[in-house]
Formats: sequence, structure tokens, C-alpha cells
Amino acid sequence: MVRLAHEISHVTGMALRKARAIRQPRVLMYHTVDPEGIPTDVFRAQLDVIRREFEPISLPTLLSRYRDGRCTGREVALTFDDGVRNHLSTAYPLLREADVPATFFLCSGLIDSGQWVWNTEARARLQGLGAAERKALATREGWPVHAVEALVEWAKGLAPDRREAFESAVRAHTPAFEPTPMQQDLFAPMTWDEVHSLDPALITIGSHTVSHPILTTLSAREQTEELTASRARLEAQLGREVDIFCYPNGDSDPAVVEAVRKSYRWAVTTEESFWGPGHDLCRLPRIPAAPHHALFVRRMHKPTS
Repeated sequence: MVRLAHEISHVTGMALRKARAIRQPRVLMYHTVDPEGIPTDVFRAQLDVIRREFEPISLPTLLSRYRDGRCTGREVALTFDDGVRNHLSTAYPLLREADVPATFFLCSGLIDSGQWVWNTEARARLQGLGAAERKALATREGWPVHAVEALVEWAKGLAPDRREAFESAVRAHTPAFEPTPMQQDLFAPMTWDEVHSLDPALITIGSHTVSHPILTTLSAREQTEELTASRARLEAQLGREVDIFCYPNGDSDPAVVEAVRKSYRWAVTTEESFWGPGHDLCRLPRIPAAPHHALFVRRMHKPTS
């Protein structure tokens, strides 16, 4: 056991040295900090590495440096998608404790309604069904698959009216669904009062659309509405500019990118990479968060690990 611990420490140390040698800015992509994903002790260790070995920086400051060609290559900015309660209850206290800034990407309409991101709700409801019941439901509704993740991925590609019909069918078939306290923490959006409680010196707010649709499935008019209404609502609530965007599910195409460009100065994707020279400012990559420390350090020098 001791030998294994030493070997892990040695490999992690080598990965960290490789990461330090790569002088390119990094933006990290998180969703939640929780026992089933990234536990608090792992997240705290990641923050320690970022503070000790790199330069934790807000996303707006990094964007300004990048635009002006002033990056040192040591910058690391943190982002959290979806604006769920867990960002306030768990991530925010740890960020504040470590004095590490972050950007939270919020869906304005979900805050207004209190609804979960649609695919998160569908997944949770479907997971409560047995395989046979789920298969019978899929057969009755004419869905091509019945495994939970396959169904959710299939639904992401549907046009809005068909996706809404899918959601309605799932809800109608799961009337007894009752979220657990943990599910509410992980999937329910923050309230406006909770958003207002975040220190703007530490937390930047970005837009993640109104309702978290897959933008490539929308018409041009619907895309524009999701992009502009979200920014307007966030700015009205916060009293400050919101000019950074995050693509729901990472999905975009040239038309979506151009629509985003008309409404925002910057946008981040789910493309896994450092920031090198010449990136499109509305298609900036991120590095996915890791559930354990060794993988986190490895991704700091090899983002696609």
C-alpha cells in the first residue's frame, strides 16, 4: 500500500511538472461538487494545486489578457455550468475559503420557474423506472431506444415540439417522482435571492440561455430569443453587464456561433483544450473537471485524458 502511494505520488508529480512546463491559459469546466462526482476534499485539493502552481484568475480578466496578448500561460479560470443550488451550498464556500474566483453560467428562465434543466429532470425520472417498464414506455411512445442515457441523448437532438412531447410523456408516466434533498441540491436552480448573495468580486455571472435548449435544434428566431432574453434578464436582475456565454451541452454550428457573436463578446464551449493563439473568442475551449486528483493533474497537461 505504501509503495502504491509512493508510485501514485511520483506519477502525479511528473504530470504536474509537465503541466507547469506548458505555458498556455486553462479554463476548467465544472458542474457540481458532490460525493458522487467531485467530492469536496478532491475539489479543495484541486484549488490548492491551482493556487500553488498556477495563477487563479477570473474569466473576464483572462479574456481581457487573451484579447490583448498579455497572457503569461499560468492563468487558470474556473467555470460552473447550470447555476444549481450546489454551486452556492458547496462550491461557493470552498472558492471563498481559497479566494479563487469562478464564473457561474445561469439559465434565467429556470431561475424564474424553479425548474431543473430538462434533460436532468428526464434522466432522474427515467432512472426511477425499471428496465421493463422503461422499455414498455419507449415502445408505446415510439422512442427508438430505452436505456436511460441513450434516451436522453436521443431526445437532445429532437426539435423543440418533439422534445417537449418527450418531456410530457416522461412526466405523465412518473407522477410519483419526488426529488430527494440531494437531487434538489444538485439539480434545482438557485433562486434570484441566492444569486444576489454571491460576492461579485469573486463570482462572475455568465449566460447559459433562458431554458437550456440544444441551440442547434432551434430556429434562428428561437435562438435569438434564448440568447437575448437571457442576457437581458440577468442584467436586469444583477444591474451589471453580462457579456460571457456558455453553449448548453456544448452544441453549436456556424449559424449558432454567429448568433452568439451578435449578443455576447465571448463564449466558451466543451471543446477540450488549452487556449492557444488564434482561438475564436466565441468558441473558447475548456478542460473538463476530474473526479480524482491524479486525473485532474494529468488533464492540466493533457486536457483530453
